[in-house]
Amino acid sequence: MRAIHLVVPALAVLAACATTPRQSCEATYRNQLATVRSEIRDTEQVLQRGFRLVPTLSTFGPHYCLSPGGHVRPCFGNEEGPMFDKRPINRRAETAKLTALRQEETRLTAGLAQCAVQYPE
Repeated sequence: MRAIHLVVPALAVLAACATTPRQSCEATYRNQLATVRSEIRDTEQVLQRGFRLVPTLSTFGPHYCLSPGGHVRPCFGNEEGPMFDKRPINRRAETAKLTALRQEETRLTAGLAQCAVQYPE
């Protein structure tokens, strides 16, 4: 029991030392960049398809499923896996969203570069 009281604070100190100032600076940018890039991929996919897939809880009637390759195909309630309904999109709004996301991606990439300049290794 006594050893645990010594080990836990030691691990906390080691964890604090494991990150450099550059890693701390980059961490926020990297997390946000991953989120923005994911949203860019989703928005590009919606624009390419021309509709949005919305999860449905109903198993009655025709719906849409995603094949293992990510292709949309018609399916019915007797299939396993998530089912979706198609929803129309506002192409102008989706294009504006994509433009804003790409600008945010550029800003975050510049922030990462600034971390490298501010904290060279």
